[in-house]
Amino acid sequence: MASDFHAHKPKSTARTLVSCPESEISRYSFASLELHPWDLPEKFHALSPQFDLALTRAAALGEVGLDKLRGPALSVQQAYLNVLLSLAQEQNKPVVIHCVKAAGELLATLRNIPKLTIMIHGFRGCPEQLEMWRKHGFFVSLSPRALQNNALIKHLRSTDLERIGFESDDTPEPIESILEQAAKLLDMPYASLEKFTDATFDAFFQKTAKDV
Repeated sequence: MASDFHAHKPKSTARTLVSCPESEISRYSFASLELHPWDLPEKFHALSPQFDLALTRAAALGEVGLDKLRGPALSVQQAYLNVLLSLAQEQNKPVVIHCVKAAGELLATLRNIPKLTIMIHGFRGCPEQLEMWRKHGFFVSLSPRALQNNALIKHLRSTDLERIGFESDDTPEPIESILEQAAKLLDMPYASLEKFTDATFDAFFQKTAKDV
């Protein structure tokens, strides 16, 4: 069975980590409680008890994170992220991160909240950025647009795929189609890529529990 590492709704029978609000948590087997930096208010407000409760029912937290191009002031985003990551740590939940132009700030924040399982979603950057995230022990979910990055594809052909997955995000394309494209570009059988990324999907959820 294929695994979609991040989407806003399922597009096939694949296992899909669905990023959704509190009201939709019970709808999905793999629901990720979202508080997107784009949707934050202009001033910080404490999280509601209902949000805390919803997270107990979710498979993961996210997407949450930092974005220097959109959303409220970065200081507000950071205030929310600090609280959200602490909550994820308390509840032993893996975290799906949205990060735009704020890698330094994100890493500084995460240094203060250890033992979190982190996945950077929507990655489509350069090989050096990919290896930076993996060096810190993070999982990385590749955006469909990453398949158009020739330098990244060339790098992936020459390295292992440890802690790397694929996602459909907000595209209408099912993850099976994205994996089929990726397998062709990586010169590997579709079945092998599906099996490997299925194991990575499992590891994203199991790692936190094993580290406690």
